[in-house]
Amino acid sequence: MRCTALAREMSLREVRFSDDQRRRAFGRPLDFVFYRGLSVHDASVLVTRASDHNPLLVEFSPGKPD
Repeated sequence: MRCTALAREMSLREVRFSDDQRRRAFGRPLDFVFYRGLSVHDASVLVTRASDHNPLLVEFSPGKPD
């Protein structure tokens, strides 16, 4: 089962990145952030050569999701 399908079953939402620079393997992102019961204020990907994964930064606040 793909992680996105499992997240849906658990009523989790996937954070969307407007400039999606997540590292990929076979065309699919390697990393995800899922949430429930929060609002996403900002989501970004830091591009770096220091790792085989790009860091994901997400700013949340309590409350209803957008």
